[in-house]
Amino acid sequence: MPVIVLPPPVTRLLRPFTGHDPLRIWHEAASRRGSDVFCHAIVRQRVASAGGQQCFGWLYSVPSREAAAGAHGFTFHSVWRAPDGRLVDVSPHAFSRNGWSVFIPDARRRYDFIQEQGYNAVVVYLDERHAAHARQLSGLPVRPGVLYWTSHLYLLPVDAYAGLFRRASCHQPEIVARYGLRVEDGHWRGLETLSRSQRIELAFNYGLA
Repeated sequence: MPVIVLPPPVTRLLRPFTGHDPLRIWHEAASRRGSDVFCHAIVRQRVASAGGQQCFGWLYSVPSREAAAGAHGFTFHSVWRAPDGRLVDVSPHAFSRNGWSVFIPDARRRYDFIQEQGYNAVVVYLDERHAAHARQLSGLPVRPGVLYWTSHLYLLPVDAYAGLFRRASCHQPEIVARYGLRVEDGHWRGLETLSRSQRIELAFNYGLA
């Protein structure tokens, strides 16, 4: 059943973006420590061991105090569709409430395991105060009531580009060749020499900032 905890303006924005309404699903891994970074691999392993299907979509991931103040964020996520049809969140993370996650299935987007490619998070601000704060941090014309891709405090409207995100660790030669960066002791060096547009590009395409 569609959840009613999301404000109607947020649901209306996300419906054409995802093709679905939000759902409240059981968070099986709520008691376990960990990060949702590896959710896609965790769900793929569950499907291999127990059957069912992998369901891609968006996890409601903004802290409750921010949501109450008018900021709502969602992370690209995977959950398990059990053989009996139930959707179950099997990945550890800290975003569920009382053992339940808010999840929106996505009819259009999937995680590419070969390219290690997914999607950036999305966010919407419902009040001018939060939008003004985001404008100050990002230097971008952020408006309330608009859905944005977000990465490292940068924001772009969801219709500005496809939102694809690739793990930098899997694309080091490409990044080195294109941006002249280098890796030393596990850290990227040379970011400070890049232009603002290059920094934004790196943030959204590879999660580097």
